Formats: sequence, structure tokens, C-alpha cells
Amino acid sequence: MKNQDPRRKPVSPHELEQQKDRHAPGDGSDLMPRFKLIFSTVAALTVLALILNVLLATLGNDSEQVRAAAEACSTTYKMGFGAIVGLIGGRVT
Repeated sequence: MKNQDPRRKPVSPHELEQQKDRHAPGDGSDLMPRFKLIFSTVAALTVLALILNVLLATLGNDSEQVRAAAEACSTTYKMGFGAIVGLIGGRVT
């Protein structure tokens, strides 16, 4: 004989599957879509800055404005790479 509460109604297998799919509040599952959005945004900006830096270096003339833009792109992709490493490292722990 099972020790169950007689007031509790039996749960069907379909209801059990639905309960497995639900996430408890505070279990961290709501952070995954935000993480993916932030990670993809940082990765896209990093790649864009790297491509712009290469294009400015190869196609740009030797003016002061082109050098300043190339330096800004260089700084941006370096910071983006650091952010990607930080996001991955934070996600692992």
C-alpha cells in the first residue's frame, strides 16, 4: 500500500511531462536568453570593429582622421575580445 495523501488527485503522465518542462522561479533559466543576446551583440560588434580596422588599414589614406578611426576600432575589438572571454568565463562558473 502506498503512503499517499488521499486528497491528492493522481497525476497523468502528460501532466508530469508538462511539469518537467516548467522552470522554477530563480533557477537561472530566465538568464539564458539574455546571455545569448548579450553574447551575440558583443561578438557582432567585435567582428565589425575588426573588419573596419582591417579595411581602414588597407584602403584608407594616411590622414589623421583615418588613423584615429583605426585606433578606435583597434581598441573596440580588443575590449570586445576581453568581454567575450569574461562572458564565457562567467558562464562556466
